Amino acid sequence: MPIPRPVVTILALAIATALGLPALAGPSVAATKKPAKSTGKTTSTVAKKAEAAPAPKGPAPAAPADAPTPASEKVSPPPTTSPMAELKKSNADLDKVLKRNVPNWTPEAELQRTEVRKLVGSFLDYHELAHRALARHWDTLTPKQREEFSNTLRELVERSYLKQLHGGPGGYNIKYEKEEKRGNEADVDATLHTTSRGKKVDVALQYKMLGKNGHWVVYDVLTDEQSMLENYRAEFNKIITKESFDALMKKMKKKLDEKEEEKD
Repeated sequence: MPIPRPVVTILALAIATALGLPALAGPSVAATKKPAKSTGKTTSTVAKKAEAAPAPKGPAPAAPADAPTPASEKVSPPPTTSPMAELKKSNADLDKVLKRNVPNWTPEAELQRTEVRKLVGSFLDYHELAHRALARHWDTLTPKQREEFSNTLRELVERSYLKQLHGGPGGYNIKYEKEEKRGNEADVDATLHTTSRGKKVDVALQYKMLGKNGHWVVYDVLTDEQSMLENYRAEFNKIITKESFDALMKKMKKKLDEKEEEKD
């Protein structure tokens, strides 16, 4: 029986691939050591560089470029459910769908992809990821620009993770260890057990979650203490500061067009 892939971890790498950003640490590059457990307080090097970047022209920033920004002024009441239990269920449901081995060109495969999008969209909050990744720049955008950015990011990520998920069964096993709830936010710590180049590898994971509409959603994943969100925030900030938000959108849409051509 194939070992279920830890889907949210794949998403972290998929976003990097989709946007042409540096990939985070993972099984392919961590084969020689067991990482220390994440505390959730480590700031990546690339995020620190973004902190020192000059402020862009325009309205005064409301917060530092790497400051966590809640996606909504209205805070939902904390869910009564367990964030760890919801993660386990999401991965189990997704693994059940992916075990249906159907040819990629069939109508059944398209139905499978639709189910995967729906399941991933239920626990990965694209709007939250987009808002926090842009940080203070989000406040300078119109509602139309925010929607366009969120939708483009979602399309890029979906295509990338779908391609990776159909790459065959992965030799992964994930052990959930503990959860910590702080009001409407939560951290779930886990360890990814896998092999790379014939060697056993343990990768420390931490899922950053937020309570929304009565359940928990993921907005960041730390792998070997490297934050997916901080890396993307730093890259986005660099592009917007040196060029503009329109330049960032142009790069993202170019990536999307490239993937359209590959599909054709």
